[in-house]
Amino acid sequence: MIPATRNAIPDVSTAPQPIRSAVSLAELELKALLDTAVDAVIIIDCHGRIEQFNRSAERLFGFGAAEVVGNNVSMLMPAPHRARHDAYIQRYLRTGEAHILGVGREIGAQRKDGSVFPARLSIGELRTADVPRFVGFVHDLTDSKQAQLDLIEAHRRAQSYLDLADVILLALDRQGRVTMINRKGCEILGYSEQELYGRDWIATCVQATEQESVQGVFTGLARARNLEQHGYHENSVITRDGRVRRVAWHNSLLLDDEGEVVGTLSSGEDVTERQHAEEEAQRTRARLTHVSRLSTMGEMAGGLAHELNQPLTAITVYAQACARLLEHGAEHLDEMRTALAQISAQAIRAGEVIRRLRAMVKQHATQRATIDCNQIVRELITLAEPDARANDIALRLELAPDPLPVCADVVQIQQVLLNLIRNAIDATLAVAQSARRIDIRTALLDDDEVEVNVVDYGCGLTQEARERLFEPFFTTKSSGTGLGLSISRGIVRDHGGRLQCAPNPQGGTAFSFTLPLAKEEG
Repeated sequence: MIPATRNAIPDVSTAPQPIRSAVSLAELELKALLDTAVDAVIIIDCHGRIEQFNRSAERLFGFGAAEVVGNNVSMLMPAPHRARHDAYIQRYLRTGEAHILGVGREIGAQRKDGSVFPARLSIGELRTADVPRFVGFVHDLTDSKQAQLDLIEAHRRAQSYLDLADVILLALDRQGRVTMINRKGCEILGYSEQELYGRDWIATCVQATEQESVQGVFTGLARARNLEQHGYHENSVITRDGRVRRVAWHNSLLLDDEGEVVGTLSSGEDVTERQHAEEEAQRTRARLTHVSRLSTMGEMAGGLAHELNQPLTAITVYAQACARLLEHGAEHLDEMRTALAQISAQAIRAGEVIRRLRAMVKQHATQRATIDCNQIVRELITLAEPDARANDIALRLELAPDPLPVCADVVQIQQVLLNLIRNAIDATLAVAQSARRIDIRTALLDDDEVEVNVVDYGCGLTQEARERLFEPFFTTKSSGTGLGLSISRGIVRDHGGRLQCAPNPQGGTAFSFTLPLAKEEG
């Protein structure tokens, strides 16, 4: 048997029939394989003519296989690539230099109706014969491109909404690293989003002395693992240029579809200026409160001077008596002991008045403690009684039989009580001397509140005066400042109570204020 040469034409009539059947079967299997591919598969020869065009390619390009097989594959390309395609193949066949073989790239492809769509093209070479053939896999990127554009647009819109917010919006991952911060946050902190992205938030922006407590807030929030769980806290942040800003935060968890914590989302309000304003307002209130105390003590100066003169005069008299008794020898020792005891008692009495007076007029920081309200009243009477006595007014105490513990700043509550008593004294001066009386009562109310009443039997107040009584600078006195009752109401409110005024049915006015009853620990 003479072997056929490479270019010899085989005698089909003498070729075994099983060979032809095997070839047909292989072609059928190849076509079936290509038609099952999800992506478009196109096989071309070395001249760019289409040999195979699977069903996915038909659906994608809108051509039937019969319409494209034998035609140049450039018919599936938009300009200017259509005119250049054959040159690309010839260059590869001539030089063997592959530019896109085995490397996927994005291209524009053209359908039968002339529309162009984005696609990803991957090309491989088939070496089943001396002359190469090429197979291309085309994946339609229309949906993914649109999804990407939609995502970009959604992110742009979301970012624009975030940037419109007048609060800091901050997102952190599970490790506490910044994943998002809006424009307001960048403005306050002085950083760009790129500078903060991926950095540890607490280490970068939280003041060092508060880092541990802030970490505790986030740790506790994450441990809750509850979408409805929110955390509120305030902390100081350090800006890029080293300034300190105070921010109030509302925090919530970010959970994935399975309920696992993936991070936190926080909205923060810069409260630095508000805090400064509140601190200044507090200092102003403290100064006004001090002025009010001084004013009240000035009004009571006559009574206090008389109260101090009495023990001082008594001390002088007893001291002179002791001097005379010494001249008569040792037989008067008992009288001398009595005189010395009176000197000591009167000195203590004067010292107590001075101590109470100094405590009232001294500028001091707020100091609250649990104390019996009855004790507060008794100690205050030391200062109020001399003024009442100097004006022939009887102070009558009706205190609750049991202790009434309250958590209060003693000096502030005594200031309130002193203001009310001083106003009652002024109102009582208008009535006959025999009717001058002020009742001071304490009681426990049913709703766990302690009530203190100051009731006078004086001239009373008009309806208009009662309605404006607590306005700053409103006064019914010719020389009053109009601050006493306004400040007193503020003090009582800060203690969680109420200060009220009502007519006394027997004539005069009844003031009352409440304080929460202190709860027993344990």
